[in-house]
Amino acid sequence: MTNWMTTTGAVIALIISLGTPFQARAEATLDWMVKAHGDGEHNAFTDLARWRDHYYLCFRHGTAHNSMDGVIRVMRSTDMKAWAPCATVRTLGDDRDPHFAVAGDRLYVYFGVWDLVHWDGPKTPDRGSVRSHFASTADGETWSKVQGVYEPGWWLWRVRHYDGTFYSAGYTAVRPRPSVRETRLLRSGDGLEWELAGLVTNERMAGEADFWFEGDRMRLISRTGDKAGDAALLLSDPALDKWQRSDTGTVVHSPVVVRWKDRYFVSGRGRGDDGYVTKVWELTGDRLEALITLPSGGDTGYSGLVVDPATADADAPALFVSWYSQHARDQEPNATKNTASIYVARISVGK
Repeated sequence: MTNWMTTTGAVIALIISLGTPFQARAEATLDWMVKAHGDGEHNAFTDLARWRDHYYLCFRHGTAHNSMDGVIRVMRSTDMKAWAPCATVRTLGDDRDPHFAVAGDRLYVYFGVWDLVHWDGPKTPDRGSVRSHFASTADGETWSKVQGVYEPGWWLWRVRHYDGTFYSAGYTAVRPRPSVRETRLLRSGDGLEWELAGLVTNERMAGEADFWFEGDRMRLISRTGDKAGDAALLLSDPALDKWQRSDTGTVVHSPVVVRWKDRYFVSGRGRGDDGYVTKVWELTGDRLEALITLPSGGDTGYSGLVVDPATADADAPALFVSWYSQHARDQEPNATKNTASIYVARISVGK
């Protein structure tokens, strides 16, 4: 892996006081916010992890949202405010939507790679299908070679490691878009060799998903691609092969979930008054209650979410969140219509 350097300069924390337009309700406030990376290019699709006393941030760097030149960049920090690069991960395709998986003494970054299809005749080349890949590290600096996982045409969107087993809710990812899309529960003992655990759903064009265990059952929240477009919740039986669905009534793209004690928080892209914005919700039963809308707009969303460990035993949690946005793109050097930057923030949630 090759390291990369940036000239973003000193990182300045923006201290946001209570009562700003960014405060959605009294129970959630934006404590501070920094721009982790911005260089005039399209930086997007983030994730966060805490591992070995460091925070890790990953995102895609490219010239545009759908350009074929995407690479994965990884940064790290000790305080969530000052970030330094530690890796660039790339293949020959469009590398995008990276997500971390923490598995004991190794940190993994999984991501999708779109291939390029050359058609017969004069038709312009286009995207074909996704295959998921990963690289891993034992120290945060030296990364393994990139390896492909599972089958082409399936996106292992987010990978989680529970009790010695890797899990992923993989979904159909091909072009042209199919009329029916499956989400499969996949599992692996080593993160490389995957097997089918069962079908989660083939309804509502479910796709980008996060999941967690509640006792001996798994719960999953998924973006949907049908006309309604609201996020779906699915609950498994103990065998993880039968699922019941409920619909949230709330649009959430690329949901990410964290647990604090017996409370669950979700972040992702949602609808605002003038387009898409990045939000944080609390999940109560099968309903999502909006807590805060982060400074965001234009091409935005795709959050990472980590509980601030300082609040592990507190009366209420604080959360670290990452996202990308175009709301301040005109302030970037050499800004274009594609410019998007990476942000991180701390939010406090009330009781």
